[in-house]
Amino acid sequence: MEPMDRPTRAARPSVVLAAGVAMAFTACTYRATDEIAGSLSIPEGVERIRVDLENATLDVGLPSEGAAGPQLTFQGGVRMDAEDEHQLQQLQAIEHGLVAETDPDDPTVLVVAGPKTPDGVRGMIAYEGNLRLSADLPIEIVIRDNGHVTMIGRRALSKVSTRRGDLRFEDCYGGVKATTGSGNVIAYDHHGDLDIRSQGGDMQAFVIEPGERLTLSTGKGTIQCYIPPATQCDVDARAEIGRIGNDFGFEVTKPTAYSSVMVGRRGGSKTRVLLRTAAGHIMMRGLDPR
Repeated sequence: MEPMDRPTRAARPSVVLAAGVAMAFTACTYRATDEIAGSLSIPEGVERIRVDLENATLDVGLPSEGAAGPQLTFQGGVRMDAEDEHQLQQLQAIEHGLVAETDPDDPTVLVVAGPKTPDGVRGMIAYEGNLRLSADLPIEIVIRDNGHVTMIGRRALSKVSTRRGDLRFEDCYGGVKATTGSGNVIAYDHHGDLDIRSQGGDMQAFVIEPGERLTLSTGKGTIQCYIPPATQCDVDARAEIGRIGNDFGFEVTKPTAYSSVMVGRRGGSKTRVLLRTAAGHIMMRGLDPR
């Protein structure tokens, strides 16, 4: 990767505003930002990508027309928060760009890593920007702390996990598997398997072509699941505290005064639909043809 100029700006909190959704770190009083951009070659033999970030607001999309060779490009900014000037300087001194190397235990996996807070530094660092890579390359994104992820146009298996943050998937094929500790999730114009789980947050899924499995599960929140009216499926939907409604004629029972259960089958049972909320409502709707 070619060296990059890195214009860095430091300021008090009243001056610097974080891009994207703010990640709270209220104890910090010193902040800085840095602009980064670059490209990473994807070696021959690599079959999937794993992205490892500490904190991020990430937009995963497709490369521009005429992009040179198999590569991953990135562009955005890095935000740093620290308790004092000395610790902020330590955050500013580390490499801010993304770096990549093949997994020593599995050379078919390219591991892309972002900046991480050095040991002993009381602060945080976050990448806020994009990734661009081929739609046909499977990708796994792991955000250790706070992360918001948007994925558009994937054509291979996509996995996302974050401790806290909102997730959005649009026009994805090949299967999506995602978890967030706390955050809202939406999947729009989806094709294929979908498995989304959150400890707390609302969920919406607009599935044009269901795969074999469709799972939406949240610890607290409302679930809205839209599938084509002719879908053949086995359905198991349960709200521990909440109501369930549907457009498909499935019977809804109430085992207790507060809970609801909907179990049923339509046609040849091509798709297994599993819907769960501990506290919230579930709605299973027919997706209007466009």
